[in-house]
This record gives sequence, C-alpha cells and structure tokens, in this order.
Amino acid sequence: MTETTYDTRSREEILAADAFAPFRDAPGLPTLGLRELRTLDRFFRFAADRGVTVPGPEDFLAFTEKDRSTRRLDDLRTAFDRLLPAGTPVQETVRAAIRAKRPRRRACDRRSREDLRADPRMAPYRDLPAFDDVPLEDLRVLARFLAFAEARGITVPAEEDYLAFAADTASPRRLRGLKSALDRLLPGNPAVHVVLAAAIARKTPARSRAGRKPRPAAKRRVVPSELPKDWQALLRQMRLGALPMHVAAPAASRIDSMEDVLREYVKVQRDAGAPPKICVDGVRRLETSRKAHAEARGETTYQDQGNRPATRHTATMRLRQFGEALGLEPRLLAELRAHENALRRQLGTVVPLKFGKLDKLPALSATWGLAASLLEQSAHASRRQTGLRLLNEAAVIALWTLLPLRLRDGQLLWNRDIRFNGTHYRVDIKTGKEEEPLQGALHPVLTPFLDALVLRGMDPAWLDELRRRAMEEGLALFRASNGRMLAASYPSNVWRHHFGTGAHISRSRVHSELGQLGPEGVEAALALNAQRDARTAASYQSAAVEVARRRRGQDMVDALLAEALGE
Repeated sequence: MTETTYDTRSREEILAADAFAPFRDAPGLPTLGLRELRTLDRFFRFAADRGVTVPGPEDFLAFTEKDRSTRRLDDLRTAFDRLLPAGTPVQETVRAAIRAKRPRRRACDRRSREDLRADPRMAPYRDLPAFDDVPLEDLRVLARFLAFAEARGITVPAEEDYLAFAADTASPRRLRGLKSALDRLLPGNPAVHVVLAAAIARKTPARSRAGRKPRPAAKRRVVPSELPKDWQALLRQMRLGALPMHVAAPAASRIDSMEDVLREYVKVQRDAGAPPKICVDGVRRLETSRKAHAEARGETTYQDQGNRPATRHTATMRLRQFGEALGLEPRLLAELRAHENALRRQLGTVVPLKFGKLDKLPALSATWGLAASLLEQSAHASRRQTGLRLLNEAAVIALWTLLPLRLRDGQLLWNRDIRFNGTHYRVDIKTGKEEEPLQGALHPVLTPFLDALVLRGMDPAWLDELRRRAMEEGLALFRASNGRMLAASYPSNVWRHHFGTGAHISRSRVHSELGQLGPEGVEAALALNAQRDARTAASYQSAAVEVARRRRGQDMVDALLAEALGE
C-alpha cells in the first residue's frame, strides 16, 4: 500500500496486524479513532522498513517529510497517549517532533508547569484538580492569554477579544490550545464552549473543495444524458409529478432506482450492439451481464453482489414499471410481469443479506445498554473531542433504536425536526419515503440523550438557555467538536462500527420485534418506518407469525424440560 493510496480497511483488519498485538488489550484502544489507527499502522510499517526500534524525533519527521501540516504527528500523539501509560518516552518524543515541525514564530514560553503554577495570574486555576492534566503547551497559551487580558483590562472576554489575542497568526491553533486548557480546567463553562468556540469558527479558514477529486464515472452505466430522449423526458416528468391525474407520482427514491437500472440496461445493450429498447432479450442480456460481473469478483465480501434474487427482481420490476409509464404494448408488459413473478418466487430460496445481519444484532436490551454506557462514558471522558464523539454515538444508537430513520433523514435539526414543548421532546419529520410525515411525542427514555446533545458537555444548569439557543438557531443535533454538522452517512457509520452493519438494519428490527405482536404490531412498525405498501405489511406479518410460532413451540419445550427436571 503506497502513501497515496487511501486505506479502506476496517478497524478489525488493521488491528489484525502483528504490530498491534501488544496493544489489543489496552484500555484506551476502543476510544481510538479509525484515522489515528490508520496513521499508527502506517508508522509501524515505515519504522519496520527502516529498521527503527526506538524512534527519535528525526524518525517522526522523516515519516511526515512530505506533509505541510502536523496532522499525522498529532494523530500519533493521540494514539500513544491512549495506548501507552503516562510518562512513556515516546510520548514526549513525538511532541518534540511536533514542535520541530511547527516552530513558533514568536519567542517560545519555556516555563515549566511549576513555574506556571507560581504565576500570580494562575491563582484561580493552580489548585484545580485538572491543572496537572492540562498539556504543558496549552497551559502556556492560557498564561499568555491571562497576561493579554490583564494588560487590556478584560474581565469577561468577548469573541473580538479572543480574535485580537490571535490576530498575529492566520491559524486558529492558538485559540484551540486555549480552549483545550479551559475545557479541562472549567468543564461545562459556556464562555468556553459558546464564545470561544464561535471565535475559533470565525478564525478557521473555509474549507476548499478545489483539491477534491471528482467521483469517477460509473463503468457499468451510461451517464443520464445518454439515455434515449423520450426516457429522459419521462424521468423529468416523474420527478416533477407531471403525470396524468389517475397515475400516482413515484417516490424520489423509486425514480432514482429506476434511472440507475435504465442506465445499466442501456450500457449492456450498447455493448452487445443492440438498440436501447425495453424487451425480453434485453432483460436476458442484463441478467447475463450481471451474472458474469458477479462471478468475476475475487473478494468473498462481494460474492454474488448485484446478482442475488432480490436484486434481479428489483431490476425487472423497475423496467416493467418504467415500461408501463412509457406505454409499451400489453403483451411485452405481461411477459415482463411473468418474469418478475418468477423472480419473486425465488426470493424465498435464499436468506436476504439484511436478515443474516439482523440475526447477528444484539438484543434490544443489549443495544440500549450500549447506548446508555456510551452516554455515561461521554460524561467522564478526559478530552472534549472524545466526549462529544461518545455522546453522538450514544444518541445515534438510542434514536435509531426507537426512531428508525432512513439515511437521507439523519441530518436532524433542532426546531425543524426535533422540538421541545416545555415538558418533553417531539419529532416532526417529513421522511424521504414518499415524504411521509413522522410526528409525535418521543419516548421519555430519549430525553437524557437529547438533553446531552443540547448541553454538549456543559453544566446542566445551562440546559434551558442552550436549548433555547439551539431552537432559535436551528442547530444540528449531531455536530463535531468544531460545531459543524456531521455527514449524512454518520448514523450508518456509527452502527457499522458497533454492530457491523449500517443503521438501515434498525428498520428491519422494528418490523421483526413489533411484528410478533400481530396485525397491530405490523401496523405500528409500518408507521414508524413510514411505509404504506400492503405487500410489505403482508410479508412482515407472515414472517412474524412464523417466528411467533417457533418461539411458542420453544416455550412449550422449555416448560416440559422444567417440569421433567423438577425446576
């Protein structure tokens, strides 16, 4: 793997390397992020190639020779701090490399921790329990700010005061160091997490997208503009809802799926030298192409991907649906429907992938226990970034357990999607599933998680004020330590990290659990998942009945065994 190749391995694959053997039982390993793990793995391989056993600052500098920033060295510092006991020499060695990589343009403050403790300006902080836990570099920044504030008569710093303190530098690094120190000394202080955080946001340069590589063109599909003109026109009409009054407009997700199938269909016909029209022979070519592509895959992880019965059935169904909208002749549509029905009958011959993953999920009680545990850990994390990460993960697991949303619905905002009526929280979301609304009061067990998302590590005494501010500004529920909204894929990434599968599996579990309660349970599951399809209801109802019968039979066997054993 070269330095320029992006590492796509999972956490488990990285930890399987021999170099990580001494750290697999380290208490801090679960809190280490995937980025830090990848950087540490690269350094291990770099050191092994050079025969380095005890790295010095020059080795770390050689590792990041082509880097303009200290980001990878910062990742290594975080990794060593969490995996190794305090005072391990390599922890100071990597810090020396960071200082060498990022030399100060002003005279450096070389005072020791004891010298800083004796500084009269440090009197309000020197006896705090966390004083010895603050990194020395950040403690020096705090001392500089206290001198700066004293010289200007500042008692309650405003955003402009913080910005003036860092006016001679283009980077927000100094303000981040000040915030790191105050985070530990004054946890939960709004002056730090609101005013100083706002100054950091203003100081941080806007992220440029110029360097991002565009997504490569799909190899097995044509671009949308290469579809037949009448197909493009019909797809546009569908998206606009410009259809006859007796024809229901498809959901946006169905149109997207339909377009993807059509693009692949046209590519297959073009490669075979056939015209791009919907016909039985064209469907056969599509299925033959998918089968050949699936068989050519070498990775077992992707075995038969794109060629499973459910995928073949969906492709034929989308072609038939689009053919009906095009007004194809009835005989052709009947042949496509017959093939679609034949494929549907094959669905019962294999276990759908999602149900294989569903069986591996922990029980609801264990899932909820994990969410509660992460919430508890977030309150006691030594670093604010770690605490916010654990808090976000806890809330995602809790929310998606009781409110199984789709990926496109996951970027929730206060006051738009989640509101507070003075006594409890309410949800009001227009879902991505045919824009079906999801409204109502949220269960009280979610209140601690939502309150924690409002507070973000601050003192609970500020809950009402911070909740009012979040509602007025429409802030995101899930935010990084810098206040930015997390990506739409974040909920699925959290579930994949903890459970091995994306957050979409939560919808299947709701159906499985509530479906065992009979028709009312199925109706409740459909409502929670914003689904209206009668066939979906029938499918989940029949499956639930089978599960309920098996469990009833097992209960009878357990009762007989208990009687036989005299329990």
